[in-house]
Amino acid sequence: MLRPLLFLFLFVPLDLLAQFSYVIDQNIPVKNQIGEELLMPWAGGLNAAHYNLMDLNGDGQDDLVIFDRTADKVITFLVEENQYHYAPEYQNYFPSDLTNWLLLRDFNCDGKKDIFTGNSLGIKVYTNVTDPGENLSWEHFLFRTGFDDGVSPVLLTKGFTAKVNLQLQFDDLPSIVDADGDGDLDIFNVRFVGNGTIEYHKNLSMERYGSCDSLDFERITQKWGGFTECECGDFAFNGEDCPPITGGRTKHVGGKSLLTIDVDGDADLDLLFSEASCSNLYLLKNEGTTSSPIVNTVSGFPTGTRVNFSIFPAAFYEDLDFDGKKDLVAIPNIFAKTFYDNSLSQSNWFYKNTGSTSSPNFNFVKMNFLQEHMIDVGFNAVPAFNDYDADGDLDLFVSQNQSENVMAAITLYENTGTSTQPEFTFVTDDMWQLSQNYLYNMKMQFADVNSDAKIDLAFTATSFYSGTTRIYYVLNNGNGTLDFVNQPLQDMGITIGFSENVLITDINRDGFVDLLIGRQAGSLQYWRNSSQDGALTFTLDDDSYLGLGQTVLRQTIACFASDLDGNGKTDLVLGDQSGILKVVSDFREAIDATGASEEIIFNPLSSSYESVNLGGHIWPVASNLFGTTKPALIVGSVLGGLFILRHDEGESLPETPSIEVYPNPVAKNATLTIKIGRPGTLQIFSTLGQEVTVPYYLPASEEIVYQLPHMAAGVYICKFLINNRSYTRRIVIY
Repeated sequence: MLRPLLFLFLFVPLDLLAQFSYVIDQNIPVKNQIGEELLMPWAGGLNAAHYNLMDLNGDGQDDLVIFDRTADKVITFLVEENQYHYAPEYQNYFPSDLTNWLLLRDFNCDGKKDIFTGNSLGIKVYTNVTDPGENLSWEHFLFRTGFDDGVSPVLLTKGFTAKVNLQLQFDDLPSIVDADGDGDLDIFNVRFVGNGTIEYHKNLSMERYGSCDSLDFERITQKWGGFTECECGDFAFNGEDCPPITGGRTKHVGGKSLLTIDVDGDADLDLLFSEASCSNLYLLKNEGTTSSPIVNTVSGFPTGTRVNFSIFPAAFYEDLDFDGKKDLVAIPNIFAKTFYDNSLSQSNWFYKNTGSTSSPNFNFVKMNFLQEHMIDVGFNAVPAFNDYDADGDLDLFVSQNQSENVMAAITLYENTGTSTQPEFTFVTDDMWQLSQNYLYNMKMQFADVNSDAKIDLAFTATSFYSGTTRIYYVLNNGNGTLDFVNQPLQDMGITIGFSENVLITDINRDGFVDLLIGRQAGSLQYWRNSSQDGALTFTLDDDSYLGLGQTVLRQTIACFASDLDGNGKTDLVLGDQSGILKVVSDFREAIDATGASEEIIFNPLSSSYESVNLGGHIWPVASNLFGTTKPALIVGSVLGGLFILRHDEGESLPETPSIEVYPNPVAKNATLTIKIGRPGTLQIFSTLGQEVTVPYYLPASEEIVYQLPHMAAGVYICKFLINNRSYTRRIVIY
């Protein structure tokens, strides 16, 4: 267990090992709208969650494994005393190539759940080969083709003559269940080519080998139940074709979701069906038997509060409330937010089973199962921190990226704890009433846009009217607070792509903000502020900054600049659609990003640092939440939630902030290097108290090169305002 960490210490320089090293922290309390403390606020949110149960830690109790399509991410929860607890340490023990869908089923009857997942060629299977007392382990199951010693990496079935791939559309969700009760698993799927009929593939493992571990499939029928789906809620029965109104064929072209369960307790399988263009889940009740089905009716499902999403419902059948009876949970089976109009913060509809597993009765309970216990703003959570009320601690802001039908807004969680032991309490989901600006697709940040030593609000957003995405800002009227009252929304005059990201920061250390733009095609562009007076005029300086040019392997980089390791140099943390953080040390001096650190998150199960998918596309920021010498990373994700990464090498900051100013004495018109232990402002005065410079904002713990204005030789006072307290240093100019 300790060998990976021992190897790390033996062969990696110690200064690099401790440079960027984090643990996932879940200990900061968060309270919701009614003052209740969330059970797992930092679990990262959910969108299109595929629900499965399996024993993760070998304690004999089923835990929860979720695969979220919008992030291609496994999310793991341990069950303790009938409560779910987010347990991210198990996620990296699942294969990295899971895609489209995940169904955990014990196909070889050894008591351990195996993996069935999507693949461009059909269905991929992994056997659970975990030894007792060891961490999860999987082995790719290879299928014999029947030709010499040939094998296939994907599941095979016998078609009309020979074995072929059991091919699915990439969006399809099959049903994998023991349909005939013989102990091995069979498969139902919508026919890949042709009209909307259901194929039934029988597993002949028990019949041919007397065991259930061979996955030997044969297609029994391409029209199980004798029905054809024509369009949403419209089916042709008894082997008939679709009516002429649909042109005699199905209209759908998107994916289909299936779930076979016995809904009425008559010992045969019924079918729950939906497709990508549908809003509802449909029940096709079987009046015959599973082997000789008779399906003549269709109805919305369940009764009462029916499943209703703007597109593509899918359902999963698991015991999720620990009462021994399988429940129903429905989700929108989407892989992206496009065309989905409902809020993804309420995308997990839970129906409690008040009957039995063999004869269920579903009663609607809530729309936000598990999400109710998390920070979940719906989609593309982009965090930012600032002490908006000037009480000495950092408050949390999260911009919400919903859809063109929901105006953009900012959620505020006030820090009701302290500067070293934060606690966040919900205040509002429309801070500064930004929803009135008819914008959506918002991604926020705080920056001193006009170089007046006040932190302004900036964000990218898409206009409801024009459909263009631009960079906006609102100047701060406050003195140590955030005051945007009666301040106009201003436009930087730069149009970007809908999904592209912008960081506003001073790259060349001339005192004026520049732009780093993460483009859709994968490049990171540096736009230099080319004005001489602080005006916002930008010129493209480098279209492949740090060597990050166009590539199909990367999209829309989101980045943040901060001194992450406490050495006074500014680092750059990068996120993209992979969900994996990358850190470029001292980025202003770096030649390129090839040496970026990725294995930075400690896993207590493996005792090593790993790269971790934190939720598909991610937006990182750094903030000193714990009052330490090395700030935390807070990461927002496409799933609508947040993660806290606490630096595991940080030490507590001293009570009095450190202030370094050098060289001193300094020549006229030269530069000062300044580093302060907490964020603040600098203003220079004469010994008579006359203002020589305007306030200048300084970030915490970074070496800032400050260009002195034209000043006569003499003694001057540098006044630092930090947390509303003044500190002074004398400098001599010669």
